[in-house]
Amino acid sequence: MKTQFYFTRRVQGFFLLIALVTTVAGCSKDDDPPAMRSKTYTYAFNTGQVGAGTAYNGTHAKTLTATVRLDEQANNTTKVTVTLTNTINGQKYPTHVHDGRTPTAGDPLPYVQTPNAAIFAAEITGNGGTATASNVSTMTYENLTTMYSGFFVVHDITIMSTTDLKTYLVVGAFGK
Repeated sequence: MKTQFYFTRRVQGFFLLIALVTTVAGCSKDDDPPAMRSKTYTYAFNTGQVGAGTAYNGTHAKTLTATVRLDEQANNTTKVTVTLTNTINGQKYPTHVHDGRTPTAGDPLPYVQTPNAAIFAAEITGNGGTATASNVSTMTYENLTTMYSGFFVVHDITIMSTTDLKTYLVVGAFGK
């Protein structure tokens, strides 16, 4: 009788364990925080892809490329990470985002000349390979990926200009 009691308790314990595992496994994931989203934009060297007469006209090697990664943060901000590849060691690369705008007769540029530092504006120092910098923007991921319209720019410091696209190492649409 004592053996049967222990056997019965062990079987009950086994079924209790199975019930507990099934309950935990069947729990809804609705209570979990939503998965954070991320999006990466890739930019090639400025060979004139933004329009006729805009190709880079300087001495920098035409192998520089850039990526911009937007990572949604839990507090409705967005981490903006810029990575430059094929950099020159010690070269400082002014890199930033400009707000887009409608050109006017007096100012035909499709962007505001002052960079939007709230999104990204940094000087990235090349290291002979890949160099990275990040900023946490107060703009939401949703806003940056669906509504914001701007331009991403990497300047060549040796011929710095905010209006002559032929001095831009990298330039392209940013957002949406």
